[in-house]
Formats: sequence, C-alpha cells, structure tokens
Amino acid sequence: MGMPRLLIPDWIASELEAGRTHLQPMLDSAPFDRAAVRTVAGSGDFQIIDGHVRRVEPPSPSTWFPQLDPALAPAGEGCWSLPVTVTEEMFADAAVAVPRALGALIQLHRHGHRSLSSRLGPQAAMMDEVEVSVGSITRFLVDLGAAVGDTVHLHVDRARNFDVTR
Repeated sequence: MGMPRLLIPDWIASELEAGRTHLQPMLDSAPFDRAAVRTVAGSGDFQIIDGHVRRVEPPSPSTWFPQLDPALAPAGEGCWSLPVTVTEEMFADAAVAVPRALGALIQLHRHGHRSLSSRLGPQAAMMDEVEVSVGSITRFLVDLGAAVGDTVHLHVDRARNFDVTR
C-alpha cells in the first residue's frame, strides 16, 4: 500500500468539508491507522461531540498541522525541521518533546509508538496522553560533535525518516 498523499489532519478536514462528520464511518473508511485517526479526531484541532467530529474553535495552540506550527520549518517534500537547543538532559539520554504536528507526520496515536529510520539506526517516537516525543538523541549529538547550548535541527518526514543536523 502506498503512502497516503494527505496527513491525517488534512484528511479529516477534507471529510468535514465534504459534510462527513460521523466518527465511525470516518474510522471505517480512513486510509490510515484507525487509532491514529481517532487520536487526531479527538484532540488538538478537532473534537468529538455526540459521535461527530468537529473543528475546535478557536483552534488549539497544539496543532496537528505541521504548516500551522510556528516551531516547525519545511525541510523538503513531506519533511519538517525543528530547531532545538542542546541540553545536559539530552546527553543523559532524555526523550525530547516535539510538536504534536510531527506526530501527525508519522501517524502516531495516543499511547502509541513508532520506530523511525535514521542514519544511526532506529529512532523511537511516542505519544503519551498529550505529548509527542522522540527517544534519546545522544548518539546524534555525539556524532555531530554538538555541545550543550548548541542548536541542532531534528528532521522528521512522512516516510518515517529521522535525522539530527546542525
């Protein structure tokens, strides 16, 4: 199966614009992981009321749409970049919180995880009740010769590739 052209939030928005708001048929016809669709439909830019999906008005500051997240910059077709300042915690193998919109790129769902491909081996991405994060980036920081206080860029794309660059 090929990768859908749209991200989950874009697909849900198009369903709503077409007047298809009922959650169950939406889940049944989704070209995505059902749990991921349910997660997006019930949080961030959307909410579920009486079995129907609605847009949140005003929009949540924690958006599922990468193009609406001010922290993210486009970095090529289907790829987004997040600048982060290196901290001591990152060298201690701490997970790194990332915008919810990056979770949409890789179809994460609440309490779900994905393994992303990277030049240094698999990279974990996960979502708890509300926050999306990636696993430790220590090996990337060491590879780059980065130090505490440096700015590095996390790159994530729709094909579930991950990298850290300067």
